[in-house]
Amino acid sequence: MPLIISIPEKIDDNRIGSSFNHLFRIILKMEQSEEEDVIWDFSTASILNPFFLLPLKLYKDKCGKKVEFRNIPDKISSYFEAIHFYNILDPEHEENFSEYMARFSSKRYIPIIKFPASVCKDDIKNKILSCIGQILKRQLNIKGAIYNALDYLLTELIDNITEHSESINGYIFAQYYRKYKYIDICIADEGITILGSYIKAKRNDITDDVDAIKQASKGVSTKNLPNAENRGYGIVTCKEMLTKGLKGQFFLFSGGAFYRKNENEEDFVSLPKDIKWDGTVVLLRIPYSENEDFNFYDYLEV
Repeated sequence: MPLIISIPEKIDDNRIGSSFNHLFRIILKMEQSEEEDVIWDFSTASILNPFFLLPLKLYKDKCGKKVEFRNIPDKISSYFEAIHFYNILDPEHEENFSEYMARFSSKRYIPIIKFPASVCKDDIKNKILSCIGQILKRQLNIKGAIYNALDYLLTELIDNITEHSESINGYIFAQYYRKYKYIDICIADEGITILGSYIKAKRNDITDDVDAIKQASKGVSTKNLPNAENRGYGIVTCKEMLTKGLKGQFFLFSGGAFYRKNENEEDFVSLPKDIKWDGTVVLLRIPYSENEDFNFYDYLEV
């Protein structure tokens, strides 16, 4: 008898990361069940967002169980086709990727895209990132400091995957909300986690996922470099630029812990032992309205 799990009707993400409550529920049920056959029932699903869907797709592909989608409403199925939920877009195997992506200039989303995380493929990754940046620029009709901030956040966080994760691939998915004037971006990898990166660097003083995320959020590097070069994961600049400068929200999930920050508060949370992400997921909620109070250069590291 297969395990049947109902996918939620609506993901309410007013507080960034709340979609993970639904994801954690699914992971717990699957990890605690001995059933190898699983049915995800989408019969009541109506609104699902990038923060939920990209991690859900990656978990499905790596969980080791046979997962069947069932009762997907036509509207959701069409959306899944459009965002490449069923088959993640792989630019390395998509002829004329830039031309293909041009069709998304008038859409409200960037489909789920896989990019190489190997240093030796930096040129391919950078071309993909440049293409995504140009599409977002046209979609959001942004320029100046706001575009510089968006470009910086994407470049810095995706470079982190290449430099630290040891993941074969990274993933990105984005959608903007015209009514609220913000864009939600999910970036993920399937690597060694932030804690794993510190362990590999023989940082034996960092022993759990929460501590690893705390150290990364303070800029503690895995490398023994002079202070000027000891920038850690670049998370310090990204989260300050996003939350203090743009009044956005930042969420990071790695291993068995997560970190959430907005302009006024931050939380570090350790998760139950059955909930663990083999890699790192970063969520960005970026307001894109013109903001005269925001100076991009105020947040760059000297």
